Amino acid sequence: MHGRNPPVNGGEDDGTIVDGLHDHWVDMPEWLPGRELWAFYLTFAGADELHARIRQDQAALAGVTGLHPIPTARLHLSVQGIAFRDLVHDAEIDHLAAAVGAVIAERSLPRLQAGPAMNDYDAVGLPVYSAEEIVAVRDLIRLAAAELIGTERIYQLPESESGFVPHVSIGYADREISGEDLAAGLENTEQGMTPIDVHHLSLVALRRANKAWSWEHEIQLPFKQTAKANA
Repeated sequence: MHGRNPPVNGGEDDGTIVDGLHDHWVDMPEWLPGRELWAFYLTFAGADELHARIRQDQAALAGVTGLHPIPTARLHLSVQGIAFRDLVHDAEIDHLAAAVGAVIAERSLPRLQAGPAMNDYDAVGLPVYSAEEIVAVRDLIRLAAAELIGTERIYQLPESESGFVPHVSIGYADREISGEDLAAGLENTEQGMTPIDVHHLSLVALRRANKAWSWEHEIQLPFKQTAKANA
């Protein structure tokens, strides 16, 4: 989830709303109008079962004032930020995509499981398991990016206070939302797990504008496909 502003160095946050949500769209000066960030995502075109589950959960949360559903076409799992587009050459991104793609093509990603919906500082999302599988993909991206882009230019997307937690956000808060209001919506969401078969890793040019994350450029890097993944 992008835009999180947790306490620095584990300190106290005077604005904390216990079990509630903060505004996801706080000012982030580095995000100038029209600026794009290269980032690795998992995206979910064709994931009908996941889409249906999320629509159901979004409907259950519709009464939570200030929480806005994410359109199906923009559902994603953030894996790793890379660099702002104006700070890297396209050739560097092409080399990175080729290097990561070569490794990904030899690696299958087992079926993942998502759910149930949780609150995460400024959004509601579905945690995704097994986290270890996604962390392994993230680690190889970070190694390749450090070598080909340079650690000094890598932009780290905001994470949960407990660190990197793979999840699919389904709604962003545009104001502070009380824990009581949020809990009333969450109690009506689906409590089971939903399977996800992921067939590719995506490198997208991400924009932040008009209280929405979007992208037009997407490079898809296929995972190795197995009979189990397609079962």
